Amino acid sequence: MRDQRFDEPVRIALGRSGNTIFNVERVAQAADILMNRWPVATGQRHMVARKACLAVLEGKKEASVARAAFINAAIEADILVEPREVSMPAPVRSS
Repeated sequence: MRDQRFDEPVRIALGRSGNTIFNVERVAQAADILMNRWPVATGQRHMVARKACLAVLEGKKEASVARAAFINAAIEADILVEPREVSMPAPVRSS
């Protein structure tokens, strides 16, 4: 098994009400979530992500392939947590 780290973590929300946030940082972690904790029983992107993670763990693909597939599966399952945006205060107008 050849586990690899993602360039950037992928944030997902799991749990009954999506109240548990996971920062998925490694391919093996993504594979475990896809196989054991995924909230949707099946889906096309889910299967693609599982296969991509397996290919990375077998040394056949790079982590970026699994990360992209995992993000797509998370979007499909509606569990992707968008990165927080920095809010800027409104500019003050001078008279």
